[in-house]
Amino acid sequence: MERIVGAAFNHPSVVMIGNFDGVHRGHQALIRRGRELAEKSGWAVVALTFDPHPASVLKPVPPEHYLITPTDVKLHWFERFGVDYVKVLRFDHALAAVPAFPFLALEVKAALNAQAVVVGFNFTFGAGGAGHAETLLEWGRMAGVAVDIVSPVEFGEGVVSSSAIRQDILKNRIGDANQRLGHPFAVQGVVQKGEGRGSTIGIPTLNLSPPVCQVMPEYGVYAGFLREGDTVWAAVANWGVRPTFGQSVPVLEVHVIDGQLPDWHGRSVTFDFTDHVRPEKKFDSVDTLVAQIRQDVEKARQLLS
Repeated sequence: MERIVGAAFNHPSVVMIGNFDGVHRGHQALIRRGRELAEKSGWAVVALTFDPHPASVLKPVPPEHYLITPTDVKLHWFERFGVDYVKVLRFDHALAAVPAFPFLALEVKAALNAQAVVVGFNFTFGAGGAGHAETLLEWGRMAGVAVDIVSPVEFGEGVVSSSAIRQDILKNRIGDANQRLGHPFAVQGVVQKGEGRGSTIGIPTLNLSPPVCQVMPEYGVYAGFLREGDTVWAAVANWGVRPTFGQSVPVLEVHVIDGQLPDWHGRSVTFDFTDHVRPEKKFDSVDTLVAQIRQDVEKARQLLS
């Protein structure tokens, strides 16, 4: 997958437009539809998205509106699900003030050579969010661009949405979040130099600081997978402030199960959350903590098997 920067994109394309926060099952339906249209005509499959998230520019963002997938993680899933090219537009007040039709003419038709546009059923755009599906259909008729509106994707008793997934994550329902996402909830960060405490107690860890803009579950212990490039390790992680040691800054500490801890200091790695093991708690002694961690590792091993 390539990122489109600067000059106009000349290849005829089908363009999926949206925030794509989570790149969840609903977003994947847009990508699948885009690929279907592209394969019939030899077009490129392009995702047009925004950074930062419009909500963070237009109004204060409480924690329940933080991102599920910061841009780097979003790009990973775009590539995984079949996007050929991505254009990330910087969202600011100037872009927010562009009316719907000029936005489509400049950023979609002219800049991306769009022959078709695919959006979700609840897509809004343009100044004041005045543009919607009917606006897009009207523009498509005038501009000679095919427009496809994708219906909602159902999950359980409701529609798959980024807001529902955020609530799942915040309330520690990792399994439900992953079901709605269609992939694991993932945190990406650069491995930081820690205090080496894990090694002294026989349980070495890699320390990650998640992006401050990303929604996170409650403090606790989680089973999952540590990824760096194509390398994947079964792992158990503690997300929290390590109260037994009197810490206050939250860190994601990841321990590789049944493997040697890789030397990834300074490198960007990803932890995929799969299961909640237990809440974080303060222990009376280091020995009690170590005994509990060994139980956590065994439980994580069972969950991941």
